[in-house]
Amino acid sequence: MTDKILNVEKNDKGQADPAWPNEGNQDSGQPALVCIPYAEKDSAKKRIIVMGGSFNPPTLAHFRLMMAAVEAVGAEKGIFTPSNHTYVSNKMRRQKRQEEVLSEQTRLDMLKAMCAEDARLGVDTCEYGRDSRAKTYETMETIQEKYPDAELYFVVGGDKLSIIPRWHRKNEFLQRFKLLVVKRDGTSPEDMIAGNPFLTRYADAFVLLREPDGLEGISSTSVRDLLRDGNENGAKQVHPKVWKLLLEEGWLKMDITSFRGDYHFLSNFYEAPVEYGGLIYGNNEAAFQAQKCRTEEERKAFTELRPSKAKRAGRQVQLRPDWEKVKVGLMEEIVRAKFAQNPDLAGRLLATGDRKLVEGNTWGDTCWGVDSRTGQGENHFGRILMKIRDELRD
Repeated sequence: MTDKILNVEKNDKGQADPAWPNEGNQDSGQPALVCIPYAEKDSAKKRIIVMGGSFNPPTLAHFRLMMAAVEAVGAEKGIFTPSNHTYVSNKMRRQKRQEEVLSEQTRLDMLKAMCAEDARLGVDTCEYGRDSRAKTYETMETIQEKYPDAELYFVVGGDKLSIIPRWHRKNEFLQRFKLLVVKRDGTSPEDMIAGNPFLTRYADAFVLLREPDGLEGISSTSVRDLLRDGNENGAKQVHPKVWKLLLEEGWLKMDITSFRGDYHFLSNFYEAPVEYGGLIYGNNEAAFQAQKCRTEEERKAFTELRPSKAKRAGRQVQLRPDWEKVKVGLMEEIVRAKFAQNPDLAGRLLATGDRKLVEGNTWGDTCWGVDSRTGQGENHFGRILMKIRDELRD
């Protein structure tokens, strides 16, 4: 790679710092790092940034990266080009999440809402209605026809450089357009370019952009995962208007159907001390399984057991004769004791609001929870949790 390509300049405008949302924006105040060929530096051409993607849904990472790119090269416009429905659907089918595909119109509405934050931003739906195999070159060609006097930059991650030699019409692409390569900490796209004969031949087509702060952990996949889990933290990763649209279309799964992750504290397997029947157990599972026993001496053996061992031990004891009649009442008493004796957990239970609590499972428990495969189950445990949540409100 020539020295002029590696010439490092700092943009005097710095990184874009959107007014929303303030929470979680770790802007360091440092300007974007850009490698710009000298020839471009004096160019009178207007510059346009193009960012393609599924945007299923668009996130703050997309917005912040676009703003950093626009500011870094002094672009007149930043254009998002969402993929068509067929492409996104096929992509999600490979991930076995086809039911989580947003419609073309919804993704367009979300991008427009996000772009309203800055007059330089816009959306072009030139890929809508195309064959799913339509290539980036055709997209850039279409945009170039609309802005014939502009210099176009296409945003690409530094990790994608290795596949560029396999791109459709790659020679024409790099002759006509620029690639704005996102440089992440610990990566060296300039070395990758210098080490690849094809990329080196078109070295003047590459511009390096340091990845802006505040992108860590933000992705469309992460947002979809949070929506699926009914976790409202997804709101921190998208524009407020995007979040509103997601809620209006019912993408936030309001039922809490898994007592894992953020909701593991609802499970009897969660480690939290509980006193019941004069004994102190390390978790509710041990306390509950102990009640199957006929004597206090047998119950004491459960006080030191972890949840999984307690469950196994409970299957081996000689059951008290009235077990089937009293087990639901005993479970309610033990769960009530857990939240009464652990105020922090009570607060977290209250924070679930009015959402339905369902102990979904894949092991066929239709008494305490609901079998996720069949949708069948009495959900006694979930109903107990919701009853105790109502009591805590009073």
